Amino acid sequence: MPFVRTTSLVLALAAGLPIASVAAAAAPAADVLCPAMPPPQPAAWVAHIEEVNRGLGIPPDYAARHDLRPEPEARDLVQVPRDVYGRKVEMVAPAAAALKRMFAAAARDGVKLETVSGFRSMAYQTHLVRLKLKRGMTIQQALKINAVPGYSEHQTGCAIDLTTPGVPAADSSFAKSKAFTWLQQHGAEFGFHLSFPPGNPYGYEYEPWHWRYIAGSASVTASHVH
Repeated sequence: MPFVRTTSLVLALAAGLPIASVAAAAAPAADVLCPAMPPPQPAAWVAHIEEVNRGLGIPPDYAARHDLRPEPEARDLVQVPRDVYGRKVEMVAPAAAALKRMFAAAARDGVKLETVSGFRSMAYQTHLVRLKLKRGMTIQQALKINAVPGYSEHQTGCAIDLTTPGVPAADSSFAKSKAFTWLQQHGAEFGFHLSFPPGNPYGYEYEPWHWRYIAGSASVTASHVH
């Protein structure tokens, strides 16, 4: 089976394990890594996502209204270049390999790409939203900045936030950089696509730094094959 074994979830619940342990048992691993659309997720995983989001005060119809779909959570991860703060960054293997090729191609064109954030678990995504709520943001304001837990592309291990020297991490000024122009021209050649352009239907602010790898979508041109 590509997803959680039902028996494991039942045993975890019967044992009275904390919700974090149950969530770990319920979290599915993607069968086909980095598809264009997430496959339907197991009922237990969806139920856990809904429970967490109720606790955050997210309206129950928020995901449906913004065309969001539950995402699987990656398990087998490999390291990619550390972020601008020196922290470890991980992605699933095919996305990591594509990122390596893209970074090398950008460097040959005189563009330096740097990582900001890769894989983030649903638990960590929940933590990020809670931090914003503690700082006084409304849930609506928080969800313009951070994806709804359980629906984040980062938890699939297929998405990466990028920057370049001289540009603050996760800052809209990245859209004016040489690196962003290069990504617009060449990102798709390596299977990377801008997820949240201006006016996107998902309710998120424009994120020029957020790029998602989609398996099978790469179209590397001869000029970037070495």
